[in-house]
Amino acid sequence: MVISQPGRRPWATRASAVPATILGFGERYPGAAALFAAAVVVVGFWGMIARPFLALPLLLLAGVALVVADLLAGPYRVAQQQARVAGTQKRIRQPRAVQPKRRPKRGPERPELEAEARARAETAEADVLAAEAQAQAEAAAAEALAVEAEALAAEARARAEVAAAQALAAQAEALAAEAEALTAEARARAEAAAAQALAAEPEALAAEARAQAEAAAAQALAAEARARERARAEAAAAETLAAEARKQAEDAEAQALAAAAQKQAEAAETQALAAEARKRARAAAAEALVAEARARAEAAETEALAAEARARERARAEAADAEVQAAEARARAEAAETEALAAEVWAGAEAAEAQALATEARARAIRLRMEAEARTKRSPRGD
Repeated sequence: MVISQPGRRPWATRASAVPATILGFGERYPGAAALFAAAVVVVGFWGMIARPFLALPLLLLAGVALVVADLLAGPYRVAQQQARVAGTQKRIRQPRAVQPKRRPKRGPERPELEAEARARAETAEADVLAAEAQAQAEAAAAEALAVEAEALAAEARARAEVAAAQALAAQAEALAAEAEALTAEARARAEAAAAQALAAEPEALAAEARAQAEAAAAQALAAEARARERARAEAAAAETLAAEARKQAEDAEAQALAAAAQKQAEAAETQALAAEARKRARAAAAEALVAEARARAEAAETEALAAEARARERARAEAADAEVQAAEARARAEAAETEALAAEVWAGAEAAEAQALATEARARAIRLRMEAEARTKRSPRGD
């Protein structure tokens, strides 16, 4: 088996080593990663509130950079995993002469290994399902927040309309009060003119005419004042409604941008959880394969050592008996040779069976990994 070396890796793998190293700092230093993420979230919210048109492109650019870095780090991670698995298999397949002699011991049973591999696969599948459920819950929470924001906007719009109506009513009441005051003043002037007419009858007609003219002028002034006040009130109400509409539009835009940023962050977190679940499933499958191969190798070595010890004891006994009876020694030698051949055939059959079981376990692990990846690929589409 050819083992990939650092100097002979493909160009894509070497190029993806830098983003993989950068992304690996988060796994090695989770506290620093959490502080950095909190600072980025605070700066992002402040930017969305203060400078939304500048913060949104920066957030989108940061998200695209994270996705591209994750995609570029994929070949390097795959190469590292293959190198790790290849190194483990090479350590397992060392010649018997190089391996240190140790006391043979029984490895774990085959059903236990299969149960452990199945449990790890089920755990990985449960992690993927939990990540999908969490993503769905976060999406539902985002939709609820959007509905609540729309309800608050509608309520604020209704309150603004009620306030504008109240302001118009107050202005109408003020104009009516002013008109009543002008009417009372005109009535007082008319009464004074009537009194003067009684005192000076010759000037009655002139005073009455002046009073009527003043009353008409007062009414005209009152009508003009009411028209001006009504125009001013309508202009102020229009400006208030326009400002409220602009404010509501800005608030809605800010909420939409915040919801989009939150959704992108949730999608990135879901992808990270799915990648971690896939990584755990692959690691569990590799560990299961390594443990099974080690157990089978130890079992085969134990059986070979036991067969060799039995053959030696049998040869010594036959050599001792050969001094007494040569014919019986020849017969026993032939029987020993037959048994040795049978033991060799049996050992070969056991080795073939071990290889078949290893192939079957590898196929199962690959199928489980493919199913986990398929479910992970289907989960973003469902979201």
